[in-house]
Amino acid sequence: MNIDINEVKRYLRVKGGGYEGLDETIRRVADKASAELCPKSIINKFAVEWTEEGLRLKGTDIVFGGNLVRKTFDGCDEIYIFAATLTLESELFMKKQAALGAVEGIVSDCVLTTMIESCCDDIDGAIAAREAARGRSVTRRISCGYGDFPLECQKDILDILGAGKILGVKLNENNMMYPNKTVTALMGVKDMSFETVGGGEAMADKCSSCCSCCEFKR
Repeated sequence: MNIDINEVKRYLRVKGGGYEGLDETIRRVADKASAELCPKSIINKFAVEWTEEGLRLKGTDIVFGGNLVRKTFDGCDEIYIFAATLTLESELFMKKQAALGAVEGIVSDCVLTTMIESCCDDIDGAIAAREAARGRSVTRRISCGYGDFPLECQKDILDILGAGKILGVKLNENNMMYPNKTVTALMGVKDMSFETVGGGEAMADKCSSCCSCCEFKR
């Protein structure tokens, strides 16, 4: 797991070098976060099949619909579903940093976002390597809230992983997760004969094939 200063600056929406001392502040907060926080995750793989409604997890009533799911997982017969979190300790960490000042609070929020995304990248890499050893490839990861993949699917994802009991992740009435620095994602698995949009070297191009119009799209 790596906390990239440039990624933190991207979340901070800082262009160029930023103000004097910013890099030092980021490094200080990043070092502290790395020492105090330990990401936790749960990963499971499911066989899937296509229905008129969308992609269904075999043996369940869970169906993921929408154009993004269909486009991303075309040709897949399995998917990985995972949840990763910086745990409740991350909430306490941000409160302590915010108490030191507005700048510390904002920087800590962006540092932890970078941290959890880096953790997910590590999970992506491990899954891609595991499947490559089987002669299979993986898609990029997508999460609820991307494109037309609804946040309402978040409950099914957390429930089937047992993330509430295992990781302590909760969902509010707006389908937002707590702790805030928590990510759930899906990655498809297919034969090498299918062209992939993620996994291996192609995983660096996640934004180009995303259907969402978020502020970070490049």
